[in-house]
Amino acid sequence: MQATQIDGETWVRIAQSADLDIPRPVMPITLQGRRLVLFRDDDGQLGLIGRHCPHRGADLCYGRLEDNGLRCPFHGWHFDRTGQCVEQPAEPEGSVMYQQIKVPMVPVIERDGEILALLGSELEQSAGKETGK
Repeated sequence: MQATQIDGETWVRIAQSADLDIPRPVMPITLQGRRLVLFRDDDGQLGLIGRHCPHRGADLCYGRLEDNGLRCPFHGWHFDRTGQCVEQPAEPEGSVMYQQIKVPMVPVIERDGEILALLGSELEQSAGKETGK
């Protein structure tokens, strides 16, 4: 994995832009041992978020790409490109529990036909939480 320095931060190439030029632009990514999912939302923006729903661990790579995010295939929790849960369909009307739920997110950029992910503290911190370190 070749690292690139941009404005003093370390970025690594995780995919080519063309990899997401498909009808359903969602793909699994492993970065620093972490299982993530890369996707392009309805606005054409990229998201790189934790691959597993925090509810039951369902693989978000199999989720529905809709409304600028990924919807968990198990119970329908909906996550935006920042990893924030924006909807929980089974909760009572008026519930705001979803606001407390977030999966890890790694910043990504697109440059010269490549998709780069930022290596940094948020990924390392969330990796430690997930593995119990």
